[in-house]
Order: sequence, then C-alpha cells, then structure tokens
Amino acid sequence: FAKKYGSLRLIVDSNSACDFEFLKGLSWIASHDKPCRGCRFGGGWSWWSDCPVRDCTTQKAIDFCYQCEDFPCQRLKTEPLLERKKAIIETNKQIKTLGIEEYSGTLRKRYKD
Repeated sequence: FAKKYGSLRLIVDSNSACDFEFLKGLSWIASHDKPCRGCRFGGGWSWWSDCPVRDCTTQKAIDFCYQCEDFPCQRLKTEPLLERKKAIIETNKQIKTLGIEEYSGTLRKRYKD
C-alpha cells in the first residue's frame, strides 16, 4: 500500500512487516511539522511556539528583519535553532534592495515551472 505523509510518500510492500510505531511517528511529523510561513504571516515553525525571530518582529511591530535598525542582529546571527539563519539574512537583504513586490516577482518566475 502507499500512504502520503505531507510531502513524504511511503510505500510498503504488503508482504513485509512494517513497524507500526514508525508509521505512527511519520504520521505525527507530517501533521505537526508545518514550515514557517514567515514573520509577516504569524511565522514560526509549528513545533516552535516561541520563535525568537517572530517574537522580535512582533515586539517591534515590523514585517521583516531588515526594517529593524539592528539588522542583522546578534540574535539572528547566533540563534542555534535557526538552521536557515544565513538564508533569512540573505532574503531580507534582497527584499531591502529590491522591495517586496519585485522580490515576490522573482520568486514567482523562479518557481513557475
């Protein structure tokens, strides 16, 4: 049988034994691990309720990190749980340079196909 877990598709041969706990774990991950949509839209990973970047932008009432006078700040540069911190900094630099509309347009073109 085949079962889809988020973007993961699991195919199990009906003749082989399957670890039920493993499947349960995959199901839980797929239902709980929603990617961050960005601070502008409430941000934060589904499993990380106290994201320091989202909390900071909310506190400062800004949509993007680049709007802060401290950008790029120590928090953004050093937070150990921010796996994509380099991408966050680079994306914010691009938005600051291009503006949100032009940056969005480049993303639409890039992912159109």
